[in-house]
Amino acid sequence: MFFDTVSDLLARQRIEHLHEMPPTAAVADAVRMMNRHHIGAVVVVNGVGLEGILTERDVMQRVVEPGRDPASTRIAEVMTRNPKTVHANDRAARALEYMTKGGFSHVPVLDGGEIRGVLSMRDLNQWLTQELQEQADGALMAIKKMGLANRGR
Repeated sequence: MFFDTVSDLLARQRIEHLHEMPPTAAVADAVRMMNRHHIGAVVVVNGVGLEGILTERDVMQRVVEPGRDPASTRIAEVMTRNPKTVHANDRAARALEYMTKGGFSHVPVLDGGEIRGVLSMRDLNQWLTQELQEQADGALMAIKKMGLANRGR
């Protein structure tokens, strides 16, 4: 588990398809997609590939707070352009460090230039919690075995 990759984490999400929107779509449409699928970001793609990402934070800071109309505001106007990304083969621990240092809640995952998904801080927190639990369980088992071995002496 400690050596899990970003690709391993994406496989656990069991998402059937990538949640993406064109830059010309309305922010309101992206918000509906995020709400419907319980996600915090959508990737913004054009005919060439990744153009940006629209996150909950983008919507709050660039649409809601300034009082813009989400139905008439285009994603291209408020998205994060050229977002930082991680590679599918990156280790989950490295992605966690990268996202923490960069202050990112969501990053697109690329593999060979193709978008494979979006990694969220929630995904990494779940992975880290499971990792720590497995390590604690392993340590407890080792202590129990040592105790049983010492009793037999």
